[in-house]
Order: sequence, then C-alpha cells, then structure tokens
Amino acid sequence: MKIKYLLPVLAFAVLLSACGAKKATTTQTAAQNVGTKLLVNELALDQRPFTVLVPHPTNKLFTFVAINADKAKTASLDLEYQSGDLLKGAMATLETPISNPYIKAIVLGSCSTGGKCTFDTDLKSGTMKLKLNFGDQAVTHVLKGDFVFITGQNNLPDGKVTFTPSKATSKDNLIMLNSFGLPKTNSKEILLYPVVISSATGNNIVGNLTINQPGVTSAAIYDGQNYQSLTYTDKNGVLTFNLNNKPWSMNATIVRDDQQGTTESVTLYLLGPILLYK
Repeated sequence: MKIKYLLPVLAFAVLLSACGAKKATTTQTAAQNVGTKLLVNELALDQRPFTVLVPHPTNKLFTFVAINADKAKTASLDLEYQSGDLLKGAMATLETPISNPYIKAIVLGSCSTGGKCTFDTDLKSGTMKLKLNFGDQAVTHVLKGDFVFITGQNNLPDGKVTFTPSKATSKDNLIMLNSFGLPKTNSKEILLYPVVISSATGNNIVGNLTINQPGVTSAAIYDGQNYQSLTYTDKNGVLTFNLNNKPWSMNATIVRDDQQGTTESVTLYLLGPILLYK
C-alpha cells in the first residue's frame, strides 16, 4: 500500500521595519493557529462529506470516494485495517483543489518501486479517519468511523450494527461502514450514523441487517436519487431489516498503483446510506 507522508513547510518572513515586524508576527501567529485544535466527529452532519470504501472485484484494492469534500481547503485520509492478526495502515493527502467527487484507489497490500506487489488476505475490520481544514476555521475537524469486510467480520466494532448475508450473498465481496455524511441533504433528525454496504457487483444484497438503536420512529434508504421508506421490525430497540435490495451505482476512473499506475474504468455499487429517524 502506498503511504504518503506530509512534511511541514515553514514560512519565514524577513522583517524590514518595526511596524512590518509586528504585522508579520501577527500574520504568522494566525497561520500557525489554523488547524491546531482537533475536533473529533463534531462537524455538523450537513457539512460533512459523504464517504465510502468500495471493494474491487479482485479484492486487492478498494476505492475511497468522498462527495462534497471540496468544501474543505485541505484534507488527509488515515486508514487502519486488520489483516489476520496484523494491523495495516495507509495515509494519503487529498490533492488540492479537492475534486468533487474525490476518488482514489488504495492497494490492500504493498508494492515495491519495481512494481511487484503483495496483497493482504483474511481482511476483517478497519478504521477510517478523515481530517478536514476549512480556510476560515482555526481547527482541524476529524471524522472517524469504522468499516468491516463482511466475509471476515459481519458486525461493526461498536456492536450496534450486524449484517448476516443470505447463502446467495455470503461469498460476495462486501464492505459495511458508517459513512460520515450524506449524498443528499436530509432535514429530518437522524439517530446513530448512516449505514452503507458497498459491493463489487450489481447483484442484489440479500440478508438480515440488525441495528441496536432505541427511539427510532422510521427508517429510510437512499436509492441513488432520493430517500425511500424502509420497513423493519422493532423488538426492544433492536431493529431488523430483511434486505433484498439492488445497489445503486456510480462510474469512476481509478489509478491502479498495483499495475504501475494504469487507469481503469470501474462501476462502484452502493446500498444506502440507511438512515434511522428519531
């Protein structure tokens, strides 16, 4: 997996006068204060980008997608995931100006400078952190969430969401995650977090989704254009959804670092996000 490191760039001002020195110091102090305070998951939902990880048919990489991340001046991505008993990771800076949507393929493994790659297996769960800096705010907003590879682990780490695939779906390459934001604005009050299941194919995603969340009055699922009502049963705050849904799709072009930077046209398949209304 390619890992990019950010090196801090220090700007030095030449002081030409006492008055100029005071102005330069003030400017420099303001610049240093930008992004120094970290706020974790405190950014309002309507200001967050919609973010997903989508598996590739080869299971050798996945595609990171962020919609509306271009509201930020700068952003960086930090991923950690479990491969067997090992914890793997990657860091990347979103190229500026940030495109909308922002799409980046990330290799599940490591590649040498000569192009030879080794790929991780026995994939289970992971954590995604997206750091956002806005030009008018002296803070860094950190959005943190979890994801799981359904074939290796079928529940999110907080234990609130579990997807048990049907026999027909059990071997499909799926990723379940809690997305940071929404692909389309929604005025209703939302409980928990948006749940998304991504797939490498357009096959129906079939199985039982259970969510432990009391206080829910209704639920909805995004179909690629609008939010549609979604039925469920509620037993003491444990909601059960019998899913048999076709995912919506979006086309993208990715750069394959595991194939010496060649480009590939792919179709990304997404079920949801699924929303719980208060």
